[in-house]
Amino acid sequence: MSAIEKRIKELKKEVKTMFSTNDLAEKLTLVDDLLRLGIYYHFEDEIREAIRCINDHVDDDISDIRLVALRFRLLRQEGYAVSPDVFSKFKDSEGKFKQELSHDVEGLLQLYDASMLGTNDEPILEEAMDFARGHMERMLGVGEEPHTAQIRRALETPFHRGMRRLEARLYIPVYAKSKACNTILLELAKLDFNHLQSIHQAEIKTFSIWREELGLKNNFSFSRDRVAESYFWILGVWFEPQYTTGRLLMSKFGNLIALIDDIYDAYGTIEELQLFTNEIERWDFQDVDGLPEYMQIFLNAFAGFMIEIEEELKKKGTLHHKHYIIELFKPFIRANFQDAVWTNTGYKPTFEEYLNVSLMTSGYPLLTSVSLCLMLEDLSKDTLDWLLTVPKIVQASSVVLRLMDGLGSSEFEQQRKHINSSLQVCMRDEGIMEQEAVVKLKSMVEKAWKDINKEWLNPLPSRKHLNLLALNYTRMVEVIYKHGNSYTNDVGHMKENITLLLVHPIED
Repeated sequence: MSAIEKRIKELKKEVKTMFSTNDLAEKLTLVDDLLRLGIYYHFEDEIREAIRCINDHVDDDISDIRLVALRFRLLRQEGYAVSPDVFSKFKDSEGKFKQELSHDVEGLLQLYDASMLGTNDEPILEEAMDFARGHMERMLGVGEEPHTAQIRRALETPFHRGMRRLEARLYIPVYAKSKACNTILLELAKLDFNHLQSIHQAEIKTFSIWREELGLKNNFSFSRDRVAESYFWILGVWFEPQYTTGRLLMSKFGNLIALIDDIYDAYGTIEELQLFTNEIERWDFQDVDGLPEYMQIFLNAFAGFMIEIEEELKKKGTLHHKHYIIELFKPFIRANFQDAVWTNTGYKPTFEEYLNVSLMTSGYPLLTSVSLCLMLEDLSKDTLDWLLTVPKIVQASSVVLRLMDGLGSSEFEQQRKHINSSLQVCMRDEGIMEQEAVVKLKSMVEKAWKDINKEWLNPLPSRKHLNLLALNYTRMVEVIYKHGNSYTNDVGHMKENITLLLVHPIED
């Protein structure tokens, strides 16, 4: 054990003693700090028990909007279906949020973050969101640090929708300047982040070597060369040290899926794609002589990767998961071929047709389910069969990806022989102008987020892990697509985020 690991172990012991407090405000703040600092995964049992105690504490006597909002968010994040009526007491006689709350920076921040946990048909949370956002925007020009930094970040990406590693990296220096900073938590957060970063750096090096050895870059010049981006995407889903093997396998899988997308969208002829689709449908990669060379190279690489998957499943005693991974892969391929047929024949799908196919071509139903198959060892047959149906939370996650991809569709993408984006299909099918279509798609994204929040409440034990994976995959959409498609078009935000997480450690 290294000196850093020993110090982390010592600090964890000190933090665990903090959970003994009976003060509700202290308990709420501690859990929130652990979440925002990215060290919560060390204390899952303690946090779970703390949340149970917080739930048992009726908040009728709490008059602090910060604490009520924080309690609401933490409970909903843990799956408790707490009612949003807890915010009614902060309204005036006209049914509007009291203006006296408009000067409470901490209260507004917590209220805004809490509103992001809303489901459909919860208007009071919509009102809370508008109220908090309006006053936070006003404070941007007149507030003081570190509150201004917190407000700016919350407006950019609400905590519930943020990538956990990135949120921690951005929050640690802000927390260090806070009057409420706990030096023990701060030291643990810094050491833990840098320790994990060293693990992640070694992993991305291994991933990069794998890609080089396969010759993917040299043999597929038409494809997007996105080593760091592929790994970064999966890092947002699993960052904990025990998931090294799963992270590497899913980074490889994600990279191969992106290459398949490029083959169907940007390079293969319809005749080649029909042969390619048939080959994968048969799941027999031995007889590939009739395919063009680049497809043969890909299928050889893919067959080798599937051997890696099989070996990992054998280690876990879950080789039966392989059947489900294959069955999950086939709808993804079929949808990509349908997309290619539309493009090559000039067919203009309706918006509904487009969504039905593009939710599968997004890759999220496949990635989320395969991640679960690699992550867990005790999946029942009922759960595995359920994955094949594309559960509602996975559908909602795919909607967010596909629509935000369309909203951020770059000029680079449209220069490829690519079917129109969701924005263009919506405009054409519904006969509306771009501005109106943008409003419609953004509304659909918000509804999908609320569907995710709904599915998250009171999850069955067998489905909680899938819900978390789907949520984390959706969070990555916010990071990658909010400022355009950062995966396809390597823009500044993606580089900045990758640098923050994988290049620069946190300085003392």
